[in-house]
Amino acid sequence: MKIKIALLLLALGIGIFLLRDQVMETGPQTNPNSKEVPENINSTGGLPESIPMIDFPHLGEARPTDLIDMTLSFPESLKQLDGRRVSLVGFMAPFDSLDDMSRCMIVPSYVGCTFCSPPNIRQVVFITQGKEGSPDQSYSFIEEPSHVTGIFRISLPERDHEGKTQGFVYSIENAEVRVHTGKIADRAPSHASPGGHNTTQERTLLPPIAASDLIQEVSALIGREPIDPIKIEPVPATTFRDFIRDQLGSTYPREKRSARAHAFSLLGLLPKGINWLDVLTGFELGKSVAASVSDGSRVLVLESVPANHPYVRIEMVGAISDAINLQHTSEEDQSKKTGMGNNEDLRRSQEALRRGIRKTITRRYARTLGVSTSLEAPSQIVLEEKPLASGSMLDRWYSLPDFVGPFFVDFLVGPRGSLRNMDAALNRPPLTLMEFIRPLWYQDPSLWQHHPVPVDFANELMKTRPSHTDVLGVGGLIPWLAQTNSSHTARSISSQWAGDRWAVWEFPDGSAALFLETRWQDEKSALKFRDAIPKFPYQWNFPYENGSSIIKILRGSSPAALNRLDPFAQ
Repeated sequence: MKIKIALLLLALGIGIFLLRDQVMETGPQTNPNSKEVPENINSTGGLPESIPMIDFPHLGEARPTDLIDMTLSFPESLKQLDGRRVSLVGFMAPFDSLDDMSRCMIVPSYVGCTFCSPPNIRQVVFITQGKEGSPDQSYSFIEEPSHVTGIFRISLPERDHEGKTQGFVYSIENAEVRVHTGKIADRAPSHASPGGHNTTQERTLLPPIAASDLIQEVSALIGREPIDPIKIEPVPATTFRDFIRDQLGSTYPREKRSARAHAFSLLGLLPKGINWLDVLTGFELGKSVAASVSDGSRVLVLESVPANHPYVRIEMVGAISDAINLQHTSEEDQSKKTGMGNNEDLRRSQEALRRGIRKTITRRYARTLGVSTSLEAPSQIVLEEKPLASGSMLDRWYSLPDFVGPFFVDFLVGPRGSLRNMDAALNRPPLTLMEFIRPLWYQDPSLWQHHPVPVDFANELMKTRPSHTDVLGVGGLIPWLAQTNSSHTARSISSQWAGDRWAVWEFPDGSAALFLETRWQDEKSALKFRDAIPKFPYQWNFPYENGSSIIKILRGSSPAALNRLDPFAQ
C-alpha cells in the first residue's frame, strides 16, 4: 500500500516538478528483430494473430501540453494501439497489496525500496488481471521481469475506465502476466546495493576528458559549433562568488533593489529587511559550480571542486552550452535582453528559454554517461548561508524558469528532437512565462488574451511617481496565491492571467506602499482571483465594477503608508 500511495502521489502531485523529467532511455528492451509477438489464438478464438510489442520509451513519447490542466498529447502510433491487445515487458509493483496482484502496476525498473525514486507518470502502467465475477481467483507477485499481454487503454478525456479513474495514463486490462525469460535491461539498484542512491554513483569520479573534447561533445548535442574558442578557466571561490553576484547585480540594478525588496515584502514573498541581492546570490551559490561569461568566450569553473565529479561535469556541460548559444546571439539580441528593465516577466521568459535549453543538454549528456542529473553537489561547492529557508515563496518564484524552461523545450522538440529546431523560438521567444506554462498559447496567441498594463498605470494615483514599477506575471502570482491556497488552486486561478503590473512607493520614514493591478481573461476568472487574494493587515481593495476583468489592490507596510495611497484621500 505504501508503494501504491507513493506512486499515485507522484502521478497526481505537483505537476511542474514532475513533468520536467525526460523520457528514460533505459528499461525493458524488446528483440529488435521482432516487433510482434505471435499469439496462438486471438481474442475471438479464431485464427492466430500477432500482438504488437510496446516498450517504455514508446509510452514516454506522450508529451505534456499544459502545466495547468496537466493534459497529454499522444503520438499517433500509440493511439492506433488503443483498444488492441499488446505486450509489454517490465517489473511488477503492487497496487493494493503483495497478497493481491489482480490489480497491480508495471514499471520499467525494479523498485528496490520505498526510498527509491518512482518512475515518471508516463512510465507506470495500471494492470488488471482476471475478469469481474471471479473474486476467488488469486494472482501472485512476480519478482522477476514480467511479460504482460492484454487490452491497451489510454486515459483520454472522454474515457471512464478503471485505470483512468485511478489516475493512470495507461492501462492494460484483462491481462495475462507471466515470467519473462528473454533479454531485459538490468534492474535499477536498490537502496543498499552497489550503485544505488547515496552510494557509489555520488562518489565515483568520471574518466578525465580534455576541455576541447568536452566542448566538441556539447557542440554535437546542441547541433552548432562555437564561433570563437571557449576557454575553461578554474577560479577560486572568491572570484566565482563575485562573478555570480556581479551577474545578478547587472540584472537587478542597485537603484531598484530596495524598491523591489519592499514590493516583494508587501506581497509576502520576502521577509522585511532582507537584502534582495544577498538572497538571490545565496540561491545561485547553493547550486552553481560553472558559469559562462556574457560573450561566451570563457567558462568559469570553481577550482575547489573535482572536475570529474558527475555533478561538476554536468554543470560544466551546461555552462559550455550557454557559451555556445551566447556566441550565436547577435549584439542586437543582446541589447534587447539588457533593455528589459520595465518588464521582469519578459526577462524571466528569456531566462527560462536559456535554462530550458541548458537543462535539456545536461540531461541528454547525463544519459550518455548513465548518471542522474539529481545528484547532490560536491561538498566543496561555495555555500553562502541563505537568509531564507530553501522552501520559501521567493525560492519558488526565483526557481520557476528552471522548471518551465525544460518543459517548453520538450514540448517543441520532444525528448530526442534536434535542438536546432529551437531556432524558431529563439528568433520569436515567448513574451511571458504564461506561454511556457501553456505552450499551446505560445503557438496560437488567439487562444488567449494578453492585455499588458501600461508602464504609467500608477502615475495618477499620487503626485509623486512610484520608486519602481514592474510586472509580476504568472510566475509571481502562483507563489503569491499559494501562500493561502493549495498549489493546484494557485495554478488554476493564475492560468487565466492576461496581464498585471505593480508599483511601489518608498517613503522617507522607511515605510512603503504597493499598488497592484491585474487583468484576467474574463469576469469569472477575475472574481476567482479576487476571492483568493491572501489576507494582509493593511490592504484596501478597489471597488469592483460589474462586468470588469480588472482587479486592483493597495497594500501598505503601515496604516499611514496605506493611507498615503488612498485614492479618496488625495
